[in-house]
Amino acid sequence: MINKQNIMDNKGSYGNFSKEEMEHYTEEARLRWGDTEAFKQSQERVQKMGKEGLRKVLAESGTLTREIAQSMNEGEDPTGERVQALILKHYEGLRAFYEPNLDIYLGLADIYVSDERFRANYENVAEGLAQFMHDAMMHFVKMREV
Repeated sequence: MINKQNIMDNKGSYGNFSKEEMEHYTEEARLRWGDTEAFKQSQERVQKMGKEGLRKVLAESGTLTREIAQSMNEGEDPTGERVQALILKHYEGLRAFYEPNLDIYLGLADIYVSDERFRANYENVAEGLAQFMHDAMMHFVKMREV
């Protein structure tokens, strides 16, 4: 079931994360990926979109996450057509920050289940969502690999 309390508590400009969490994650990302093109793109794009633009992008992302959770709760398979259409939106939504590729997306899928903070972010929306997202993203990549 979707955790409605978490959705209602999501008042900030940072999606499901607090300002402090976003600042911490940004610094962590800078340390891990600061010299990558994707990180540079992300920093430039966030700066260009401004606070209001970022709030809008994160709100849209939150809506998409809840749609995916609803699909999961309705018994959809992560490899199914409906979920995969939503995962395509998820993948394309990354372009607000950087140009994704399948390798980056695989890494992101792994972070959703291996990093407790990210897992908790999805589990706060709906129990089992982190693994569901992971499985759907893995299938998305598998179907596009040559």
